[in-house]
Amino acid sequence: MSILKDKRFDGYLRCAIPHDLDAAIDVVIQSYMQSSAPARQKAIDDLNERSASVLSVYGQRMASTAVRARSIDPLRRGVVAVGMAEERLSDARENLYPLAAINDGASLVGISLRELIADSSAFLPPTAVDRLRAFDQRQEQDKSLESMGLRRTGSGQNFLYS
Repeated sequence: MSILKDKRFDGYLRCAIPHDLDAAIDVVIQSYMQSSAPARQKAIDDLNERSASVLSVYGQRMASTAVRARSIDPLRRGVVAVGMAEERLSDARENLYPLAAINDGASLVGISLRELIADSSAFLPPTAVDRLRAFDQRQEQDKSLESMGLRRTGSGQNFLYS
């Protein structure tokens, strides 16, 4: 998890998609998902606010990646990253932006946020799963891109949540 604390992640949200930093976090997420439950909890315990923010940003970037690729897999990784970050952010509202993007991206690629959360719940602490589910249970207008100040821009390989 220490890689997520690296200064290379300064300005990560604004980096072009795809980026080498995405691939570095992909490795972290895959390793986390393949670990035992105690190792996953230790990984979350090792997160600080900065590394949790990087995971949150990754979640939003994976929503854009999923729409570009028309693939569910980046959304799954994004949900896991956002769930990992959930307990380490000083302001939980920071995860609302990626969740709105993931929710919208899910609708565009043919899956629901509820299904993504269910698929990811075995990898996340129960409190994080509860918070993700609470977001999903909001009224549509309360979890929309517009309500979070986000929008879709571009199309195809230039698609982006911003």
